[in-house]
Order: sequence, then C-alpha cells, then structure tokens
Amino acid sequence: MTTRSFVFSLLATTALGGTLAAPGLAQVPPPAITETLLPVPAQPTQLDAVTTAATRTSRPIDAVSSTVSVITNEDINRDNMQDMRDLVRNEPGVSVGTQNARGGFTNFVIRGIGGNRVVVLSDGIRVPDYPGSNAGSPTGYTRDFVDLESVKQVEIVRGPASALYGSDALGGVVAYTTKDPSDFLFPGGKNYYASIKGAYSGYDNSFAETFTGAYRAGNVEVMGVYTRRDGGAMQPAFSTLATNPTTWGENNFLGKLVFRPTENDTIRLVGEYFQNAQNVEVLSNVGDFPALFAKVYDEWGRDTTQRSRVSAQWVHDAPVGFVDRIDFLAYFTQLIQQQDTMTWRGANNSVVPSNYRFASYWFTQNIYGGELQMNTNTRLFDLSNYFTYGLSFSYTTTSRPRNRTQVALSTGIGTQTSGGETFPNKNFPDTNTVQAGAYIQDEINAGKLTVTPAIRLDYYGLTPNPDADFWRSSGAVSLLPTASTYWSASPKLGLLYRFTDDYSAFFQYARGFRAPPYDNANFAFNNVASFYQILPNANLKPETSDGFEVGVRGKYKEGSSWQLAGFYNLYNNFIDVVQVGMIGPIIQYQYVNLSNVTIWGFEARGELRIRPEWSVLGYFAYAHGYDMQTGQPIDSVDPWKASARLRYGYQQGFGAQVIGTLVGTHDQVSNPTYFQAPGYFTLDLTAGYNFNDRVKINVGAYNITNTKYWNSQDVIGVPANSPQLDRYAQPGRYFGANLTMKW
Repeated sequence: MTTRSFVFSLLATTALGGTLAAPGLAQVPPPAITETLLPVPAQPTQLDAVTTAATRTSRPIDAVSSTVSVITNEDINRDNMQDMRDLVRNEPGVSVGTQNARGGFTNFVIRGIGGNRVVVLSDGIRVPDYPGSNAGSPTGYTRDFVDLESVKQVEIVRGPASALYGSDALGGVVAYTTKDPSDFLFPGGKNYYASIKGAYSGYDNSFAETFTGAYRAGNVEVMGVYTRRDGGAMQPAFSTLATNPTTWGENNFLGKLVFRPTENDTIRLVGEYFQNAQNVEVLSNVGDFPALFAKVYDEWGRDTTQRSRVSAQWVHDAPVGFVDRIDFLAYFTQLIQQQDTMTWRGANNSVVPSNYRFASYWFTQNIYGGELQMNTNTRLFDLSNYFTYGLSFSYTTTSRPRNRTQVALSTGIGTQTSGGETFPNKNFPDTNTVQAGAYIQDEINAGKLTVTPAIRLDYYGLTPNPDADFWRSSGAVSLLPTASTYWSASPKLGLLYRFTDDYSAFFQYARGFRAPPYDNANFAFNNVASFYQILPNANLKPETSDGFEVGVRGKYKEGSSWQLAGFYNLYNNFIDVVQVGMIGPIIQYQYVNLSNVTIWGFEARGELRIRPEWSVLGYFAYAHGYDMQTGQPIDSVDPWKASARLRYGYQQGFGAQVIGTLVGTHDQVSNPTYFQAPGYFTLDLTAGYNFNDRVKINVGAYNITNTKYWNSQDVIGVPANSPQLDRYAQPGRYFGANLTMKW
C-alpha cells in the first residue's frame, strides 16, 4: 500500500469518527487498488466514510457498487441514540418496529424486508435470531440484543447480500463493530484511558451510565466497557388509554484483550454479556374476550434476555505464499430468553376471577462457529485484482420449551392442561442446524471501471430432535418432522465507473438466499379449544431474491456530496401460513412457499457544504411493494419519507442542528380494513459542546411540534376501528442528553 493511499484512508476515516480497520472479521486495509481513488479532498464528505460490510474489505462508500450507510460513534453521541430505533431514525429506507404492549423493539426492516430475513452481525459474528413464528404472540418478538454504548460503528447494507454472508441475508445486513482498545490508546499517547458517560432519554424516561477503561503494557492492550440502563414505558402522545406500567433494567459488558506478538500478527480475545429484564402490567389484555371464553382481570409479564459471546481472532497481515492477509475467527454465542406471564381469569361477564394461569416460555440458541478469510492482491491480464475469499462454518442448537399451569382458586389444585393444550410442550422440535459456506470475490480495477464479481456456495442442514414435549404439542398431527438439506449458489456482480474526479455511477446485481428455518419446516401445533392445528412441511423450498440497483454519485472537494439510487428486488418462494384442509371442525394450516414479492423504489441523500462549519443534509426514500400472486401491497414497506437538517460545527467546540422530517400516509396495506398510519411532520433540535478534550455534552429536543403520529411498522395488521390504536402512537415532545468525562 502506498503512502498516498494510506493518508487518504486515514484522513477520510478519522475525520468522520471511524477507523481504518475495525477489529471484526472481514476488515482489511485498503490494498493497492485504491490507487485509482480520488485525491484527498479538502473537506471529507459523507461518501468518504469507510465500510467493511459491503465487500468484506475496507472501502470508502463511494468505492462500492451498492447503497451503504455508516453510523459512527460520533453520530450516536451527537443524536443521543440510545437504542436500535434511534439508530435508524434518520436512515432512508430502514426502520424498526415497536411492540408497545410488551416486548419492546422487533427487528430491522430494510426496504420492506425484515425479521430474520436481515442478517445482524457483531464483529463479523451472527447475532442469534428469534423464532419468526412467535411474531404476534403475547410474548412478542425481539432482536434487540446489542447495546449501543459498546459500539463504535454500525453499517447497513441494503439489498440481498448472500454472496458474502450466506443464508438469511435476503433483505440486507446490519453490521455492528464494537469498540477496541486502539480507539482509546493512540500510538505515542498515554497508556491508560478512562471515561464516565451519563445519558437520559425522555422517549421512555430511561437513564444510562457507562464506564470505560483501557490500559496498554508493551504489546498487550486491555479494555472494558460496562453500561447500566433503567427505564419505563414509552408514553404515546395524547393517548386516551392508560399505558401498560413497565419497568426495565439492562446490563451490558464488553471486554477485550489484544496481544501483538509481532508487527504482523494480532490476537484478539473478546467477551461480551448482555442482560435485560422487563416487568409489565399488561393492562391492554384486561377485559372480556368471548373468543377465549374468558374474562381477564389482570395480567403481569416478566421478560428476561441474556446474550453472551466469547471469541478469539488471529490476524496475520503479511504475505504467506500467495496469500497477503489471513484472518481467522472462532466464536461461541448464546441467547437465553424467558417470558413469564401471570393471568387472573374467570368466565365471561363474571364478577371475580375463578383461576389464575402461570405461563413460562423459553427460547435458547447456541451458536458455535468459525470463519477463515484470506486476501490476495495481484495483477492478472495487466489488471489489478484484489481477491477476498474464505470459508465459514456454524453449528446451531435451538429450543423453544413452553409450560403453563392453571390453578383453580376454589380448590388450589393446578393442572397443566388448558386451552386445549397439554403442557409442557414445544411447537417445534429441538433442532440442530449446520451452515457451511465458501466464497470468493474479486475487485478488478480497469482504469475508470471497477468490476466486482463474487459467488458463494452454501450448505444448510436441519436435523430435528423431537422429544416427548414436542409430541405432546403436536397431538393428532401424523406428519413426522424430518431432516432437510439445502444447497445454494449466490452470485453477485458490481460495476463502478468514474466519469471524472467528481462523478461516478454504479450497478449491482445480487442474489439472496434463505433456507427454511427451524420453526417453519417442522412446526406442529394442535389447539382443540380454538379448533385449529398447524402441520409441519418437510418440502419447503428456500426463499430467494434477485436484487438490482443502479445509482449515480457526486463528490466535491469542498465537502459536498450526493447519491441517487434506484432498486428493483424480486423475492421468490416466501414462506407463509395458509389453510390446507379440515378434519371435522378443526382447520388445518401449514407453512408453505406462497408469495412472490416485488419491491422497487429509489433513495436520494446528500450534503451541501455551505462553509466548512455549515452544511445542509437531506434524504428522500420511496418504495412500492406488491404480492405478484394476489396483487396486494406489502404491508411492511414503509411510506415515503423525506428529511432535511441544517448543521453547524461539531468538529470542535459548539455544534448544533435542526432536523425536519416529513412522512407520507401508509396507504400500501393489503386489507382495506387495516389502519393506515397518517402522514406527519416532526421537528428535532440537537446541540453539543466540547468544553475541552475531557468533557463533552450533547442535548436534544425531539418532536418539538408535539405531533401525534404512528410508526407504520407498529400497526401492521391492526384494524382501523381498533380501540387500542392510541397505544401504538409515538411519544409527544421529549428530551434527551448525554455527558461524557474522560481521563
């Protein structure tokens, strides 16, 4: 790598609060191919931010042939981001849903595709998922497992990405990179670092305290980050309904040890622990429910989540034969969730309860895995070629036990048979999943044109292990759960052409792949009380997607930049539940490959640098999706959204910004009886001040206009006449702040 390439990457990255190479797998220094990049600009632009998730190599955004967002630690602090909803609040085409009754946030939705169809990574390691079949249940669905105080950068890759990440990267990738000792211990600087940070968010009246420490002794560095959070329920604006009383607490610890035995070798050991506990009185479930043949007098829920991981990484950044760089990662990560519910019940229209139920649902997932990535920089046919290639393997065990006891208050006698079910049971059998993949990508530099072909071959195997609990749930189901194996080849082709130093264009085709998950292929459930059952289906096909994206960019030396991109994504063999038959009064359902979905749209974003300290930033996103079989819209596609902000300063001393956001009506709903979230406008204001190198404060006022509005992801499928609509509204005017002190 030449001095000029190194200086360009260093300036572009550090000016935007990023780093040259984050510590996760798939992050390599810019190779000689960067010789064709633009000279160092007088002012860094948004397009200079460095992404590693898009190509598994460190590249400025304007050097990749797809749409990528990079959110830095500076952005997190400046905008008072406290959770995954805050993270994407100002991201075009990306959103997060919220379960306002219980369960919190759901998952990322990228251009209308969400759930487990979006891969979430932390330092190159897959974050455990959660059974999609649980979506809509009283205990909710969430993948809110990463605390932002341990994160230094988040990258969001839009569109299919299976060519590099395998199964589940159907809609895109969200890649967290956690903090590292080198972020605090600079060459030639002090050998220790310590900081305390306090934060408050009026969104849910939450407080957070973070303690960070790092130390260096010779070629060894250590770091620890601990965060404690406490909060309550989000208060919807102008709600006529009482909010479910909620308290929650969260602990998160990240520890790293980095050892550099030679100038070319780095060994990194990481331990991480995340724990969240939520208590809620579910007032929204209180009342007469004729369909349940019961009246609910009171209901309490307690949800706990524990996510842990340990990993070891070795990086050899020097040639070994034809290999220029070797990156090996081994890891173990675990998710344990417990959802307990206490319900006081009686007959419809009764005066006092006659029984109480205690339900305890668990979800556990263990992932053992390893990745080997290598890079080779060479010349073939008189062209610069930078190869990224590797192998990945993971072994996952998944279980979802369910238990419930119903006690008659008159006798004190409990039974584990209620609602037509016998407990304990499991709706799908314990499952072992093996995923293995091999991939190769080449970045070919041909003057003004860069061509990036890639392909990945994946093996995916499911082995169910039905036990007595599973058979107790399946009841009369006669179809046996069976093992399944799938093979898939996922290609990608990217083209990037630089017309001049200021203008470029890109095109990308990418294939997405998602094997039938553990909770769809062998899901079996028999509910006699409600007259239905769900049958397993061993013949499910993988879901696939074909994504096309084309765009143009402009980047100018004074710091202004812009990008306009259009996309067209075809999703095939979507898995959904449909009615397949009846046995007497029992309706039979089954997961089948049903929908072929098309989602298209365009996104624009840019920054006008008026002066070095003044800039105007904005974006616009529009998407339209429909089911090709039914012709109906796709509910998960967000309405159009536009935002603009005027920003001053923030590099040194004082900084401030005012943000206006305008959102259209969510009129793309699959059923005319569904609630269509109205359009709205919000206004936010943030400000920050660096008192010196040791003290920094950021404050913000959000929804200053006190607008009552709904996030469309929160109200999917909610009837327009639902008496619970007010519970889904977003908060009115609220405030946030954070203060950091460093030593």
